[in-house]
Amino acid sequence: MADPPGPEGGTRARQVALQLLLAVERGRRLDLAWSEMAPDLPPRERGWVQELTFGTVRLQGRLDHLLNLHLRKGVASLPPSVLPILRMGAYQLLYMDGTPAYAAVSQAVEEVRRVAGRRLTGVVNGVLRSLGREGGGPERFPSLSSHPEDHLSTWGSHPRWLVRRWIKAHGVQGAARLVEMGNRVPPLYLRWLTGSLEDTLSLLKEAGLEGVEGPAGSQTVRLGPGTSPAKALNVVPGIIQDPAASWVVRWCGDLRGQRLVDLCSAPGGKAVALQADGAQVVAADRSLSRLQLLKQTRERLSLSLPLVQALGEEPPFSPVDAVLADVPCTGTGTLARHPDARWRLRHTDIQALSRVQKEILEGAARIVAPGGLLVYSTCTLEPEENEGQVEAFLQRHPEFIVEGGEGVPEVIQDGPYLRVLPHLMETDGAFAVRLRRERPPAGDMSSGVG
Repeated sequence: MADPPGPEGGTRARQVALQLLLAVERGRRLDLAWSEMAPDLPPRERGWVQELTFGTVRLQGRLDHLLNLHLRKGVASLPPSVLPILRMGAYQLLYMDGTPAYAAVSQAVEEVRRVAGRRLTGVVNGVLRSLGREGGGPERFPSLSSHPEDHLSTWGSHPRWLVRRWIKAHGVQGAARLVEMGNRVPPLYLRWLTGSLEDTLSLLKEAGLEGVEGPAGSQTVRLGPGTSPAKALNVVPGIIQDPAASWVVRWCGDLRGQRLVDLCSAPGGKAVALQADGAQVVAADRSLSRLQLLKQTRERLSLSLPLVQALGEEPPFSPVDAVLADVPCTGTGTLARHPDARWRLRHTDIQALSRVQKEILEGAARIVAPGGLLVYSTCTLEPEENEGQVEAFLQRHPEFIVEGGEGVPEVIQDGPYLRVLPHLMETDGAFAVRLRRERPPAGDMSSGVG
């Protein structure tokens, strides 16, 4: 639990928190807004603002349900500038023990007065005082056993359409565990690139930093709560990477000495890890700004890693030994790490992104040499973007076959697929498949540029 900001700068911290929430309401990604707005805050206030903003977004569905119990016309009746303030006040009351109740209420009232005038200060004051008296326990929510969709979309704070899909795919209890995992504050993992687990733990310990071995086969260390990732990366040659992403790298297999194009590489964790494992990697991405992040990593680690701005749908490369298509997706396996994504997603995004994935797979297939490997991966749990995409690809491309992988725990091997489910592994979610080109596509006898 982060300490509350002291009297000096406290008002500024609350205003930064409000600006972050307003940016998210306008469609800005929370992690990007955070990186832009928070760096100048003192460390104590940074932790407090991060907990308040990420927690408020993560539990937005739960908070709105509670606020609706105290608002005659519901949260939809509030001006866009006022609702985030009320949500922040509710989160402080219920989940930030270091903030006294009177302070949470008075701060919210003053913020409303500042942004919207006096008209709604009485409403905000009354709602938060009532909420403080009556609390926000599970008893104030629909029952999981009798109304699972209602429970998981309110207490569970996930969009109803996604809850409905997960109940159908994983059952009520499986969906409940997925929702629970989506509401946790995920740990940070460091993947070392040189040396061993023992070397990594020793370097961290010498620097006064905490770390314990990550899940089997992931080549990661879980950093201790509150550990600065920047400090850890200063002492260990590595990258911040969840075990799920690290398992995808392992699933690619032994590619030492082989030419590999990572088509959707930025921000670059998989490309860097594959090169560290011995592949000759070219990292491509359509976004120049995201490639800049990879460039910073490359410079930090003194890597020789070519970067190319290119569309995955139209890759400008001659055939290579291996291609990684880690495609854009709905990201439903990473909602704990990106809590705002759940509120941006719509069910129509699955179909829209499936079309993008299909085109990138087509582009990737054109640059896989005969005998070469195409690895398709996502961080979503939705079958249309995973096995459904693969099955449709194989119908169009009989020259490719599915082959299994190795080097990862058996529990995440689902037949020929790598499938990491957050509620089973307590990590991010991931999917990957290895597709081997056996022969040139029909009608193509050339070996030139695809």
